[in-house]
Amino acid sequence: MSDSRRMTSITRRINRGFFFRIFWTILLVNALALFFIVLGWGHAMERAELGDAWQPNLGRSVTFDSDYSWPRRLMDGVYTFSLDEQTWQKDMSPLFETMLRFLPTALGVELVVLIVAYRNGKKRTKRLLQPLHRMAESAQALTDPAIWDQKYHHLEDAIAAISPDSPDAKLSTGDRDLMGLEEAINSLMARMHEAYREQVRFVSDASHELRTPIAVIQGYAGMLTRWGKDDEKILTESIEAIKSEAEDMQKLVEQLLFLARGDVGRQQTTFAPVDLAQLMREVYEEYEMIDKQHTWRLQTADSVPAVGDASLLKQVARILVDNAAKYSQPGDPITLRSYVMDNGTPCFAVQDNGSGIAQEDIPRIFERFFRSDPARARHTGGTGLGLSIAKWIVDQHHGYFDVVSREGVGTRVVVCLPERHVSPAADAVTNNN
Repeated sequence: MSDSRRMTSITRRINRGFFFRIFWTILLVNALALFFIVLGWGHAMERAELGDAWQPNLGRSVTFDSDYSWPRRLMDGVYTFSLDEQTWQKDMSPLFETMLRFLPTALGVELVVLIVAYRNGKKRTKRLLQPLHRMAESAQALTDPAIWDQKYHHLEDAIAAISPDSPDAKLSTGDRDLMGLEEAINSLMARMHEAYREQVRFVSDASHELRTPIAVIQGYAGMLTRWGKDDEKILTESIEAIKSEAEDMQKLVEQLLFLARGDVGRQQTTFAPVDLAQLMREVYEEYEMIDKQHTWRLQTADSVPAVGDASLLKQVARILVDNAAKYSQPGDPITLRSYVMDNGTPCFAVQDNGSGIAQEDIPRIFERFFRSDPARARHTGGTGLGLSIAKWIVDQHHGYFDVVSREGVGTRVVVCLPERHVSPAADAVTNNN
């Protein structure tokens, strides 16, 4: 087997191992979600009939019509519970019909998550193992095959014997001549496992974030099934809630796809001269018009020249302003600034007098799905991905963030871009990262 084919085989095994771990995690989440939905439905039925007389030690049973085959038998299920010789029976078909209506949507979302995870994992594994492949080829070309052929085969066999499912797996050949290669490979594998742990956590967090709106939609769909035809108030409330949750899911999926395209190098960025002062004035005018609850202030120089993708940089500014507005009280001032530092570095900043961020949380605010205050973030409609997107954009511009925050005082987030000079012949550069 050639080196190239062997490396490809190793890459596939590693990626398959992590992919199936993600797949089984999603199956487990689905099973738990199904269990708790049915359990919650049963509890709601008992409470509706018994009220304050409800007690945990009721007689309970579920029966299915054996005259039908699956899944028709499932649709004819009856939930029975009794108390003090009195028995109630509840038809389970509306519950299962509602769940089946939303099943294609849930499976579609999970399929997208699995496809993204598989594609990202395949590319990332191949990219991480590429230095090892080049290292082996260079070493083989510069040495005497008669002496080193056996050592390299020994090394390849040791690599092939590494279990992709073990995060603590290390390469060990016992050959002093290969010790340097062993250390390099073990360091590479450690970084690779860490990257996959982050990927697994990302998929798990995405599944968790999608599970909540799906559960809300299922709940309101159940209300529509039971009372929506007769109660106009319930009909209106349910439609608005389902629409709101669908919009939140769409926003979350769009943000996930943005980050996924960035991870695989398919997010396009177009670099050209941009005036940060004009950019911040446009953002200021937008929010002054659409958000009347806060006091907006603009402090900017006449011109702050920089080089970057104007639309992506404006997206960063909007993300920072949205966060400032979410965590500030009505009437609080929010200041937008743009300026050039003494060393020529162009910057723009957003400052608020809101709740602030705990010092121990500041290093983590750019992690995907991280929330300094999860309960408050859900109340304000945050997904936990905005700052991750902002960091990706700033990283593509080779810039950096400067975050200063105190709890109860406020937060200032500064974005600094490198000073660049663009020649007239190359005013615009487009990168498919």
